[in-house]
Amino acid sequence: MKITILNGNPASSPFDAYLAQLKSALEADRHMVTQIDLREIPLRYCVGCFGCWVKTPGQCVARDASLDIDRAVINADFVLWAAPMKMGFPSALLKMAVDKHLPLIHPYMVVDQGETHHLRRYPRSPRVGLLVEKEPGTDDRDLQIVTDIMCRSALNFKTRLAFSLTTDNSPAEIAQRIVDKAARPLPLPGRLSPTTGIAIEPPAHLTVFNGSPRGRRGNTPILLGEFMKGFGGEHTVYHINRVKDTGQFVDAFAEAECAWLGFPLYIDAMPGIVKHFIEALQPLAGRKGNPPIGFLVQSGFPESLHSRYVERYLERLAARLGSPYLGTIVKGNSEVVRVMPPESTRQWFENLQALGRFFAENGRLDAEILRRIADTERFPTILGPVLQVFFRLPVGHSYFDGMLKQNGVYRQRFARPFEEQV
Repeated sequence: MKITILNGNPASSPFDAYLAQLKSALEADRHMVTQIDLREIPLRYCVGCFGCWVKTPGQCVARDASLDIDRAVINADFVLWAAPMKMGFPSALLKMAVDKHLPLIHPYMVVDQGETHHLRRYPRSPRVGLLVEKEPGTDDRDLQIVTDIMCRSALNFKTRLAFSLTTDNSPAEIAQRIVDKAARPLPLPGRLSPTTGIAIEPPAHLTVFNGSPRGRRGNTPILLGEFMKGFGGEHTVYHINRVKDTGQFVDAFAEAECAWLGFPLYIDAMPGIVKHFIEALQPLAGRKGNPPIGFLVQSGFPESLHSRYVERYLERLAARLGSPYLGTIVKGNSEVVRVMPPESTRQWFENLQALGRFFAENGRLDAEILRRIADTERFPTILGPVLQVFFRLPVGHSYFDGMLKQNGVYRQRFARPFEEQV
């Protein structure tokens, strides 16, 4: 077997020695193992530019080490995502690398498992597994939340999660699970309902963290802006894509009366750049006086169900910080918010403003307004065949076709630049 291990350990530690034992065990059994230590290579955060889809189809426009990663991933029989847990989730370093798998799928849409997903780019995908090292306080609930999210991530990449295990298992046990081709993958997690936040004394000031990797140019600040417009009170916005200012953002959180964090959904979780910010908050975890916190998650998929898995993590994150959890605003179909005519977004914005006003008056989020914002939780099963036909029609992928043609790469849209000839 060809096995690729992505080591998301951000600093040298016993986790590296564990992986060395695992690699040796696999190689002793005559398997070909490629281990990529992510901290040692030049890797940039995915910024959601879509260049890998509409400018250089199938590969990141940044031309960083993600090209080598994606080549090693798509040509492997098995890929191991490996990292220590940091603030209840695998490291930001691993999340950064997983985000950069995006070129391995195609922008066109399909119906998969009764949901909208992106089209397969390559004819085959490797099996994948997750290996994490627990951090102090990691419990079964943390591990289940991570497993659910990574099962969803695997589904996005046209594969399934073979296992989700910790370093409590021996390297020999992990090696056996990797090479066991007959083992059934983990079942996909069931669909989740929205979480419920608590009520607080209505705040006078909001400290808002925009987690869009595009910064001010993203869709997230537009949606956050409408919520703040309805809130009407004082607010300060920080754009956390400015990684060099992370220390300032941590200080702002520590001093906040009430905090909000918004971001786009990246592979059914937070973007790597947001995970970096979350890890920077670790020194404040459990500190007395941390501010109440609410969240906004927006995605390009029309159904809200895609965001419910990371919503569970966010609820858990608030508890880890010791911050009262205010709830999560979920909005699907948001990628087109910048290009839609005003009449098409008017209802979206009115609902967000209404939610902001309700929060300013009552110190909590209104469940009915949240439901209206989330809109389509999932499409009825009967619509699946209809959507499948729609996605095959030119109108179903005209949004991306227009950009492909504008960039002169329409004929290369199905390129497979990392495919190795057998």
